[in-house]
Amino acid sequence: MKGVLLSGVAKNGPADKAGIKGGDVIVKLAGKKIENIYDYTYAMDAVKIGHPVKVVVLRDGKRVELTATPEVRK
Repeated sequence: MKGVLLSGVAKNGPADKAGIKGGDVIVKLAGKKIENIYDYTYAMDAVKIGHPVKVVVLRDGKRVELTATPEVRK
């Protein structure tokens, strides 16, 4: 399977607030196709704190588009 499978997300973190859940597979982030952890890391380096980004996940075999806003880690 291509993408990055999430085992879980931090409670009240940006992913949780966006509706992303453990078990989701990230296949697109900020307009970049995600096929593996390297693609994910590269895409994350390009996002900016406070600027919303589109995230496409596979959930139960369906593509779901969400919007996440990166925050400063506490």
